[in-house]
Amino acid sequence: MAKRVIIAGGNIAGTIVANRLVQKLEHEVNKGDVEIVALNKSDEHIYLPGQLLVGFGLETPGELVRKESELLDPRIKFLHGQKGTISKIDVANHSVQTADGVSHSYDYLVITTGVDYTWDEIPGYRSAAHTVYEYDDAIKMREALEKFDGGTIVVNTAKLPHRCPVAPLEVTLILDDYLRKRGIRDKTKIIYTYPVQGVFGRPITNKFMLRLFEQRGIEVHSPFTVTSVDPNNKVIESQEGEKLKFDMLIGIPPNMGAKVIEDSGIGDRRRWVPTDKFTLRMKDHSNVYVMGDATDLPVSKAGSTADFESYTVAHNIANDIKGNLGVKHYGGDVLCYIATGTDQATYIRFSYTMNESPPPPSYVHWWGKIMYNKMYWTVTAKAVV
Repeated sequence: MAKRVIIAGGNIAGTIVANRLVQKLEHEVNKGDVEIVALNKSDEHIYLPGQLLVGFGLETPGELVRKESELLDPRIKFLHGQKGTISKIDVANHSVQTADGVSHSYDYLVITTGVDYTWDEIPGYRSAAHTVYEYDDAIKMREALEKFDGGTIVVNTAKLPHRCPVAPLEVTLILDDYLRKRGIRDKTKIIYTYPVQGVFGRPITNKFMLRLFEQRGIEVHSPFTVTSVDPNNKVIESQEGEKLKFDMLIGIPPNMGAKVIEDSGIGDRRRWVPTDKFTLRMKDHSNVYVMGDATDLPVSKAGSTADFESYTVAHNIANDIKGNLGVKHYGGDVLCYIATGTDQATYIRFSYTMNESPPPPSYVHWWGKIMYNKMYWTVTAKAVV
């Protein structure tokens, strides 16, 4: 009987690991000894990192969307809609239930369920904030910025951790450059608020960015843990007792793991799945792997993280099935480009044992970021390298 590998969730992590698994197990898949099944609610695949550029009119929204079925290797069985909407993950009985009432048994499971944006944790936040974290909202933010002619803009990060840790920095620095190029920076105060001291969680990059913020005249309020927003009076309030008036609020919403993780009883209180940091196995479950934003690992929840992790997960499942390959360990590798304006960027590369050291912002790194985005569809998503 064929071994079945289920990928629970789509988008970046699910797509890359499904395609990489086909490559690692090509002989077994072609013979019918291994079946790879991908489950996802939607047949649309949105390249989330590109939403940042859409919010500033630097990318066309349509460039961020493809059909999931066009990205997956045709040998992968892809179920979507009710058939792909996961209602419960039963790790005790090695099965995944979907909204159409079907129970899918598995020999190996990869959980790539991503995050939910839990806006309602903060009263008033959803109705007051613009954001690049939702596809439709990125378009609305672009339209709001086009009409903006001066005032106070607050960039707020609600809670840590969140998807794409460098995005708040990018939003703020692109915003600064965008307003300068429109000739209204001198009429605008930019305030950056962050839940912990500084502007970023890693010390080296934090120091680097604080210097950049100071050079650009960006005001920093931290720690600032948002507790509520008054959309009518345009006031954002913090646990630390600060109240800030704004004309425009750009928000990074609270993130939790997917609700199905809680419904299945397999996550912590924020719905992150306990994961071995090296093998990427779910703790206490040798045939379940966890990837991307769903893990509780001390690494960035970012697309490049999922890409690095996919090598480990695909290799280890192939080793479980075929044997004699050895166990591969994930080293905590992350690479994040950081846009520092509308045509310049830097980047950070780090791991569990390596610290980052961002190079000076330049046009060259900006084009590195743009090319990475463009090549996503043909190289990264299809696991070509």
